[in-house]
Amino acid sequence: MKTIHVRSMRDIPTTQGLKSRSTPDTSEKVTSELAMLEHEKARLERENLIWTSNEKKTLARIFQAQQRIDLLRSLLDEISPRTDIIKPQAEVVKRNPKYREVKLEY
Repeated sequence: MKTIHVRSMRDIPTTQGLKSRSTPDTSEKVTSELAMLEHEKARLERENLIWTSNEKKTLARIFQAQQRIDLLRSLLDEISPRTDIIKPQAEVVKRNPKYREVKLEY
């Protein structure tokens, strides 16, 4: 049997999904499946509209954030040019010769 890697809830096989692999043999089953598929198609189209709307909102927020980043960087460059920025040096740890080690007990 082939191993199925589930990535999200949408990848989990359902009874409706398994049932749809077989061909219906009566007109009632065909009509029922058509109604179910039309309903599922309408749901997916609504979901797609929501995703598209959220994507547009997210892209607009990313654009606004990038504009703000650019503005703040230009202000920072005006206040103190990058050549004046001092690179941090490693801190020298001064040790007290009185305390050589610390015991930790759990």
